[in-house]
Amino acid sequence: MERLDLILSLIGTATGFMVAAATLLGKLIKTIKEKKKALNAVKLCDALMLFVQQAESFTGYSSAEKKEFVLTKANRFAIEQKIAFDTGFVSRKIEELVRLTKEVNKREKDLSLQSQTNKKSQNTVQAVSQKYIIGVKQAS
Repeated sequence: MERLDLILSLIGTATGFMVAAATLLGKLIKTIKEKKKALNAVKLCDALMLFVQQAESFTGYSSAEKKEFVLTKANRFAIEQKIAFDTGFVSRKIEELVRLTKEVNKREKDLSLQSQTNKKSQNTVQAVSQKYIIGVKQAS
């Protein structure tokens, strides 16, 4: 009887260790796959920046044609690097990069436009002020 209790407790302990080891191994494999996927996404995003830069140098092409060029180059890069290619993900990243470049370029343009607008406003205020002063002087 004691022997049966000892065997059953050993079997229970061994089963617990095996379940814990299997769970740990499963999570480790999942983490390694996710890390590889993340590293591949970083590689692809780095390549996308270069492809977008190349596409922006093209003149006479529409934005849709430029995006199609970048998608094609990215797909070719993914095939060469044996990276899974997700068109939706890549398309969103392209749009984010384009939006970012527009935002950066917009700031420079806005600053020059804003300074021009401020100068025009100041000139208008000065002209109105002079007319008002002249009008007051003339009325006196």
